[in-house]
Amino acid sequence: MWAVELFDVLEMGLTLSGVEDRRIRRANAAACQMAGRDEADLVGMDWRDMVDPAQFDDLFVSMERVVGGGEKSRGQRLVRLVRPDGTVTPALSSGVIVDVDGEQCVLAQFQDVSELISTQVQLQTVLDHVPVAVFLLDQDGRVVARGGSATHDPVAEPGRFDESRIRAAFRDRPDLVALMRRSMGGEYVHEVLEAYGRWYDLHLVPLPGAGGRPSSLAGVASDVTDRERATAELLVRTARQTALADLAQRALESADEQPLWDHCVRTLTEQLGADQVVVRRHLVDDGPADELAGPPGWGAPDRPPTPAGDDERRWPGEEARWADRGAHRTGDHPAGDHPAGERAAEEPESERSVVRIPIGSATEPLATITIRRAARELTSEDVDFARSVGAVLGSAVLRIRVEAATRFWSLHDPLTGLPNRGALLDRLRRSLRRAQRDGHRTGVLFIDLDGFKAVNDTFGHQAGDELLKVIGDRLRRVIRPGDVVSRLGGDEFAMLCEGVDGLDDLRAIGERVMHELAPPVELHRPVSVGGSVGLALSGPDLTDAEQLLDAADVAMYQAKQGGPGRCVAYDERVRATIATRLRDITELRRAFGAGELRPRFRPVADRTRTVFAAEAVACWLHPTRSWLGPEDIEPIAFEAGLSGDLDGWLVDNMIRYLEVLRRPDAPGPPGPAGHGDPGRPRELWLRLSDRGLRDAALRKELIAHAAGSGEPAARGPVPCVLVPDTLRRADRQQSDAIIDELAEAGVAVRLDFAELGPIRAVTVDSLPRGLVGVRLSDKNARAVGHDETAQAILAGLIRILHLLRLDVTVRGVDTPAELAAVRALNCDLFQGSAVGPDLHHRRADSRSACGGSAAV
Repeated sequence: MWAVELFDVLEMGLTLSGVEDRRIRRANAAACQMAGRDEADLVGMDWRDMVDPAQFDDLFVSMERVVGGGEKSRGQRLVRLVRPDGTVTPALSSGVIVDVDGEQCVLAQFQDVSELISTQVQLQTVLDHVPVAVFLLDQDGRVVARGGSATHDPVAEPGRFDESRIRAAFRDRPDLVALMRRSMGGEYVHEVLEAYGRWYDLHLVPLPGAGGRPSSLAGVASDVTDRERATAELLVRTARQTALADLAQRALESADEQPLWDHCVRTLTEQLGADQVVVRRHLVDDGPADELAGPPGWGAPDRPPTPAGDDERRWPGEEARWADRGAHRTGDHPAGDHPAGERAAEEPESERSVVRIPIGSATEPLATITIRRAARELTSEDVDFARSVGAVLGSAVLRIRVEAATRFWSLHDPLTGLPNRGALLDRLRRSLRRAQRDGHRTGVLFIDLDGFKAVNDTFGHQAGDELLKVIGDRLRRVIRPGDVVSRLGGDEFAMLCEGVDGLDDLRAIGERVMHELAPPVELHRPVSVGGSVGLALSGPDLTDAEQLLDAADVAMYQAKQGGPGRCVAYDERVRATIATRLRDITELRRAFGAGELRPRFRPVADRTRTVFAAEAVACWLHPTRSWLGPEDIEPIAFEAGLSGDLDGWLVDNMIRYLEVLRRPDAPGPPGPAGHGDPGRPRELWLRLSDRGLRDAALRKELIAHAAGSGEPAARGPVPCVLVPDTLRRADRQQSDAIIDELAEAGVAVRLDFAELGPIRAVTVDSLPRGLVGVRLSDKNARAVGHDETAQAILAGLIRILHLLRLDVTVRGVDTPAELAAVRALNCDLFQGSAVGPDLHHRRADSRSACGGSAAV
């Protein structure tokens, strides 16, 4: 009776069903509530109608095992009871075999676990939606439990936990196994690590067991791949920005572009993980392809900075080396064929990740950088970074080259590219300091071209510039290694020669220079120019750069005085000569201002020995050298740059003398030559320099006073200008125009030859219309009194000039024999000591002395 009451009183569900027919004999209230039926509905029902049909087979097998095996009970199982409305009540069920009135029955008990299951479901729902992986490991490394909804669960990788132990599962990741060992030792472990292409934030917490030692590990792993990738990208961007800032700082500070190229390539290699970075620098159109190492050491010495052409520099991985010049030219493209960042479509499949970045202008780049990365394609961010590097590098290289070019041309001649005077003096100072230390001597050659002015005047300045370039190249070929050739200005050059033993070595170099200058230069036609060379060698008296260069200049000037194509070394004699000349120049300048010059008149006689003309010349009463004539004054005036002033002084005095001779009280008709006052000559001659004749203002002043008024006798003598043959040789067109201008104004014009043999092959048509005669050099009169050859030459010249309808004057007739000879040769006019001494007109001379001289 107590058992029946207990059956009804217990709150757990109880059912009694037959073993054979499986029908329910009895069910208590708790079982009815769980099944959602009354007891009347349950009694007689097959117990299989109470449970989920999906559990039939499993429950039947379990029942057969108990009945067939003679077991009295079976273990607990989770049974899903199906209610009439279709809902399911989860229950924990167990059963035993009992005898009821001699019949075997199954007494089954049901414990409602709905709340437990609901809580578990809620917990599982939470776990399923938590973006982490949660797992429990025992001491042997087995996964006891796991959960979580991590997108990529590291403990759920396929095949990882088919084995029993996690150490075996992660045998290829000893770092993970080491973390678990540390945690099993009681350490809380937190690491961010990479596994199988993902990044995880891993926490391992040891769970204490018996004795306080960890019995298991609780683990939480969250997938932080996106975060790590974003962090990595941020780090990459930061690193690249830092690299760009560093490159920009270097670009601002660097004065040499080669370290910038090296740093740029290293930066691209490191920041992009490139397999290869190749720099191809392009040729420029206006210069040679010298080695690109910056202005120091660029190609040929003393050349302006220019970038290298078709040089490749490669950085495969971290190894940097220069490629051979011209290597890998196959498939190269001219600058501008590949826009910035454009991938080369023609690259092989294995090298599709290739970009080319132009440095400088995209159309005319200084260079092209080719970046190759075979492992993965270069991204747009990679290309943008490469472009930024290229932009910084291009701007810096352009700045460095502009600054280098500015420095270069500040020390070099822009026409020839040779060092200028400042650069030469700097090098000379350093050479002299070294010479003082090692006992060697330094030599300087000062070179002045002979005949350059004539080339410039005849063919123009452009031809003169071409000539100077050729001369500069020739002088480069003459210098020894380590020596320097410089253009000082105009047609002046200098050479610095170090380690010279003596003047003989320096003379040998000077001879080579003159030999190199001798061959003609092809301009509009072949043109020959030589050079006058001055030598100076350092010594106790020449230790200063300026002094040494000036000494060579002085020696060159002395060489030029002796005639073209000479080489003269500086010594005490040269120094004394130059010192005297400098003193004369100073004194002549003073003489102009002090009115110390006096006009003199040199008589010109005809065949009857009557004074036909008088040549106005300048004389100078020198403070220490007595009277100096025009032969002494004119060279000094030329050196001092006073030729134009001397011409002006002569014109002024000629005009005054003409005014005197045109007065009513002027002297009577001229008498025989050599007898007192020159009287009234028919012509008054005046020899002007090339510079004076080119002065239009001076010609205008002379023309204004050329012709008087009234009868010829009242007008006085006719002015006659002697035109130097050097002017006509330098510029025939200009000289003929000047001759015609003077002749049309009533001025007689004669051509004055200073050298022997000046007559060229001329015709009547080639002579200017206004030319009336020619004055031959005094060299033509030498030996004519006793030498038949000299007489024959002079006779030929006189005959030629007479055929051209020109009268002939010979100057320098100093002896009676010479006078008789030239008269016998039918010469028209004579001038020299045999004709008579220099004369002066007292009235003109007094006017000149009273403030009539030209000031300097």
